[in-house]
Amino acid sequence: MGTVGSGPDRQQDRQTPFLRKAGLYLGVAFELPGTIIGGLAIGYILDNYFQTSPWLLISLTAIAFIGAFVRLVHWARFFSRERDGDGSK
Repeated sequence: MGTVGSGPDRQQDRQTPFLRKAGLYLGVAFELPGTIIGGLAIGYILDNYFQTSPWLLISLTAIAFIGAFVRLVHWARFFSRERDGDGSK
């Protein structure tokens, strides 16, 4: 798993600061609900396949919420460092 906001430096140097920030915020906007929706969908499919409704749906959704929260903490730390002007980890 890469670090938050990491990527090719050449491409980031050519982008305006507005586009770079917009891309990061859009990444957060799609990553967090996408994680939860992915857990819901996989849980639903597995519940239907194994006939275990609703246990896998509940379990995988809870795991997805935990994963989304962990990513949110990573994003918050990243944006805090960026706001403070500290580029180090």
